Amino acid sequence: MKRLIFFVSLLISIGSSAQEPSEEFLQKLDSLGATDSTAQAQMMYNKGVAQMEAHNYSEAITFFNQVFNYDGNFALAYLNRGICYMELGSSDKAIGDLKSGLEKDPKLHLAHYEMGVVYEKDNKSEDAITSYSEAIILNPKEAKYYYHRGVLVFQKEEYQKAKDDFTVAVSLESNHAYAYNDRGSANLKLDDLDAAIEDYKKATELNPKLDFAFNNLGSAYRKKGKFDDAIKAYNSALLNKRDYYIAFNNRGLAKLGKKDYEGAIKDFTKAISHKNDYAFAFNNRSSAYILQEEWDKAITDCDKAISLNADYAYAYYNRAIAKEMKRDLDGACADWEVAGNLGLEASRSFYSSSCK
Repeated sequence: MKRLIFFVSLLISIGSSAQEPSEEFLQKLDSLGATDSTAQAQMMYNKGVAQMEAHNYSEAITFFNQVFNYDGNFALAYLNRGICYMELGSSDKAIGDLKSGLEKDPKLHLAHYEMGVVYEKDNKSEDAITSYSEAIILNPKEAKYYYHRGVLVFQKEEYQKAKDDFTVAVSLESNHAYAYNDRGSANLKLDDLDAAIEDYKKATELNPKLDFAFNNLGSAYRKKGKFDDAIKAYNSALLNKRDYYIAFNNRGLAKLGKKDYEGAIKDFTKAISHKNDYAFAFNNRSSAYILQEEWDKAITDCDKAISLNADYAYAYYNRAIAKEMKRDLDGACADWEVAGNLGLEASRSFYSSSCK
């Protein structure tokens, strides 16, 4: 993630030693006051920033430490030293410095944002949301503050609130492809398929390399029953990322919707070749085999899916169907019972009607 780093320019620039100092140069020296501590602090700070930009975080911290020998109230030095500590994995030190920066400058909204980033990395979502909100209060014109809060609110399944944050983000930064993509996902969760499709399309227009946005677009089309459009979107995702096993799996589902069972099986198999512990793809391939009445292959795939995820209700359900078709009613009933106990209502119905 590219970070905003405040770089304080030196107040004076040194010309050729053969030249007499200009009147302007002398005035700038006078503006430093009775001591050159301010200039020294700024010089150490700028060196620290240069090391930060080169990703030399330990070296940067050394320079920021020296800043405080000259100016203990240098808020931006606390801010950037905190970012360095975060990059080095020292969350407690990072938070301490960011709080110190806010003590020196209560309007330093970027410190609240960076605290949010630290908390988010440490899976402290509520603290992160609070920090992003504080940043927004101080600076309501920064798109990334809304975006990051929206991501966390989305994870809490508060989809309308997430959508609202993503909407503000794109209003402030019209080329924010990630915000369009994520607003599309919020719209998808809110069952507004048309809005989701428009947002995903916008994200892919802004960034044609955004493979997951094409994948999401395909899923929105598939949910809408537009399987050909879905397949085109998945194709675009796979052009960007040729080992994108999720897109292979999803394209297989679209082909399943078109009753192209052989094509679906090929895609599920391709997904498995890129991720051999992908339980979803094994179960989905079992569905295709069931539709082709290849019961033994279906059971084998369900066995594998269940070995990967013992709580996979749909795999038990599919295996039950295949077993029933092989006249193994006891085996089918056992699987329907497990799937029902895992919360699959359709399986409970089959068990009640066929096994009691």
